[in-house]
Amino acid sequence: MKRERMHALEVMGVKMKKKYFVLLCLLDMAAIGLIPLNVLLLNFDMAESVGAVSAFIVIAASVLFLLKGNGGKITNAAACILALFSAAISLLGSYCNPYWNGIMFRADADYYSKAYDYWLDSDEAAEDLEYAMKYLKKLHPALYREVPEDIYKQYESVKAGLETCGGIRVNELAKEIETIFSILGDGHTYVRGNYEDRRIMKYYRRWTKEGYEITAVNGIPIKKLLEQTGGYYSFEEPSWQLEWLSDDIVTVTGINYLGFDIEEGIEYTLTSEDGAERAETCYLEDFLAWNEYARFNDIMEDEAGGESSVDYEIDMERSTAILFLDECTYNSEYINCLREMFQEVKENNIENVAVDLRYNGGGSSQTVTEFFRYLDIDSYKTVSMGWRLGFIYLKLGRGVAENEKYDDLLFDGNLYLLTSAGTFSSAMMFAEYVKDNDLGTIIGEAPGNHPNGYGEVVYFKLPNSELFMQISTKRFYRADQECRDVLVSPDIECHSENAMEELYQLY
Repeated sequence: MKRERMHALEVMGVKMKKKYFVLLCLLDMAAIGLIPLNVLLLNFDMAESVGAVSAFIVIAASVLFLLKGNGGKITNAAACILALFSAAISLLGSYCNPYWNGIMFRADADYYSKAYDYWLDSDEAAEDLEYAMKYLKKLHPALYREVPEDIYKQYESVKAGLETCGGIRVNELAKEIETIFSILGDGHTYVRGNYEDRRIMKYYRRWTKEGYEITAVNGIPIKKLLEQTGGYYSFEEPSWQLEWLSDDIVTVTGINYLGFDIEEGIEYTLTSEDGAERAETCYLEDFLAWNEYARFNDIMEDEAGGESSVDYEIDMERSTAILFLDECTYNSEYINCLREMFQEVKENNIENVAVDLRYNGGGSSQTVTEFFRYLDIDSYKTVSMGWRLGFIYLKLGRGVAENEKYDDLLFDGNLYLLTSAGTFSSAMMFAEYVKDNDLGTIIGEAPGNHPNGYGEVVYFKLPNSELFMQISTKRFYRADQECRDVLVSPDIECHSENAMEELYQLY
């Protein structure tokens, strides 16, 4: 009987030891699981210290497991390895993970800010400022070693102003924080209101169709307005600032951002191509929500922009295929569209291929990689980069990529790219790779950001104003590192609206 009892106790002890080990493994999994939970599922922020606490818990639990003698040599070794691994992942996943508390991968993330005229008290505004600076210092490559003096001084100035102002509107807070971010000269890094109620001046489209452009607002020439509002926008080139400003002067929230009083009316000076001028004054009732704006201007749904960002057409008479790429979205639609186009190019012996990147704001650089697979080249020069991961800075890329060609559909004819000042980010990189590898001819305007610049952004929302914020995490170095040009300069420079006409004049 005694022997049977002892045996039963031994069996129970083994089971308990297994249970403790399983519990330890579950604890390790929970510590690691905090990372995808934060990045993908939660719609609220978690302090980075959560990673440190979870790392401490798994280490403490494993030490306790060892001290209690709950395992043999193999089990103890496994417990130690798992604990160290999960603790390291937990720490790095919170302190070095650029997407920690970011919203770009979160399920059902709401990208809208609070109303542009929503009132924040001083404490709420100061909290948003500190939040913005925290992630700017944590993630941006330019702040890896230390905060540059000019940024620190402007931060201190804004902070002092918020502490004494008594309160501030959301749109004004965006402008105050942007005066700090804009010092970086990084068009990818900014704080901006993304407002659901975004009303557009209803006559704007009509004026442009008539051949007019807005050359002054309330008597202030656009050139002067650009000088006055330089600190309100993050940009690398004035052409990109003009893109921002051109949007703001015809929207209610933008006019408010610029400091104009729409209630008193906004006077627009319009100038035609032949130099004729006229003035138009608009009031709040002249600004419409998008659906009303589209109806007022008879904008069809496909013209307004649907889900598709890529299409092509074949001009048999000119032996030209034109790929229209509105944004650099790498998906099955893009992949299939390219294959269909190059199949037709081959079947019809098309001699020219053009890619229309005008006003393409970027996206995934894989769109460039996929396109190049149809070119008869073995390798090509690419960017190298530095990636900021919290307190870690990684140097990546060797500057050359091997081309995994589609041998059945290779194109060796003439390649052209159409660009504008609105060609940005990965779309700029498309032009950069063509230019730096001497693969084709670029027609139009220089893209709106620098090849030696920043990118690979992370999205955030400030806690009280819910202002949208994006911050670069990578520093890029041009594919052709011997090139000293600040921009990707077009081979044939012209106004972007005339780029297609210039293309057809070549043959």
